[in-house]
Amino acid sequence: MSQPQTLSDAEDALSRRLHIYRVLFLISILGNLVVCFWCIFGPVSFARFLHQPDPFPEPWPRVWGATLLGLHLVYVPGIRNPLFYRWPNWSSIAIKFFMTVIFLWSGRYFYPFAVWDFSFGVISLIAYYRLMQADVARKP
Repeated sequence: MSQPQTLSDAEDALSRRLHIYRVLFLISILGNLVVCFWCIFGPVSFARFLHQPDPFPEPWPRVWGATLLGLHLVYVPGIRNPLFYRWPNWSSIAIKFFMTVIFLWSGRYFYPFAVWDFSFGVISLIAYYRLMQADVARKP
């Protein structure tokens, strides 16, 4: 195989992996945004939907939802250009694993959150690692 063919294959692999990573990261963000806005505008209905006790005081889920919303705004550069802005992507993965531990430690009411964050943590880690591999392969 010649050098131009190798570079072309590497660019194709990078393009595919970039698209896959962006879609997966976007799904994760959109899922969490649903939770953010639901917690902000309907904290009691959100808690009841997940079979949790009613929040007391009621503003706590709103504060948590607003904090989660602010955190996801920090991820925007990482989804727009994940090869240049690496820290939002790596921090997003680390935060997902950290929150998994916190949710598991918080009791059975938070297990669905732990499963969600752990699942997307693993998926994001694999997808972003593969994207980084393709980026390195592209630059011989």
